[in-house]
This record gives sequence, structure tokens and C-alpha cells, in this order.
Amino acid sequence: MIRKNLIFVGQSFKNRDSVIDFITMMADKAGVLNDQKEFIKTVLNREIKISTSIGYGIAIPHGKTDAVKDPFIAYVNLKEAFKWDNTTKDFVKAVFLIGIPAKNTDKLHLKVISEISKKLINDSFRKKLLNCKTSENAFELLNSINQNF
Repeated sequence: MIRKNLIFVGQSFKNRDSVIDFITMMADKAGVLNDQKEFIKTVLNREIKISTSIGYGIAIPHGKTDAVKDPFIAYVNLKEAFKWDNTTKDFVKAVFLIGIPAKNTDKLHLKVISEISKKLINDSFRKKLLNCKTSENAFELLNSINQNF
């Protein structure tokens, strides 16, 4: 689910919507989406319900929708943190965007969030990930999550 072509390190974004738009565009180019606009709408509607900022400078926005062709996890590491939303006022430096098809997934999105969270709770892993200088290094760390799917 974690794909090398959906890992981006050292990116510059100033707000939540711009990073979600960028990742969605790249996911569409990677061929994992059916409908880019619908996916963004689903993800942002989820954000309205409750912020996906989880602390530690990390957000995990996600969408479960027919707009997703193949399940995926994308990762963006930011040069500078920005305030994720006005609800939590958390500053985010890393974003995982999860896309899950609506059909035949049996709570896959919950399992994905759980597996990512288990890794991120580990201080050493989280610090290594946040300090990765290249997308390749980040993929090497994150690829261990793929073994659980």
C-alpha cells in the first residue's frame, strides 16, 4: 500500500488543502484514483467531522470512497511545519494520506491507521522518519508497514 512513487520529502506547503491537493494529484498520476475531485471532497469532509492531526507534528487524513481504485498510503515530509487547522491548532510536519476503496475493504482504513500509529508511537522510528533527507530513505523506513497488509 505504501508506494515509492507516493513518498515526498522536503516539500513546501503552507496549508492542509494544498498538501492534500498535491498528494491527490500525484495519486491520480500513479493510477490509484478513479476521481480526483471526489477523493478530495471525501477527505476534506472527513476533516470537517474531526481533525486528523494526531500530535507529534503528524496528520493522517484519509478517505474511503469509490473515487479510490487501489488502496494506497502516501507520505509527505515538509520543510517547515504549518498549522493543520483551527480546531486543534496543531502544527504538522508530516502527512500520511490514505485512500481506501469503498467496496470490499472490511475496515481496511482502520487497520492502516492502526499500523501507521503503532510505528509512529515509537520515538526512535518517528524521529528517523521526520529527519529523512530523501524519499528513498523514507520509503525504506515506511516499507516495513507494507508487511502487515
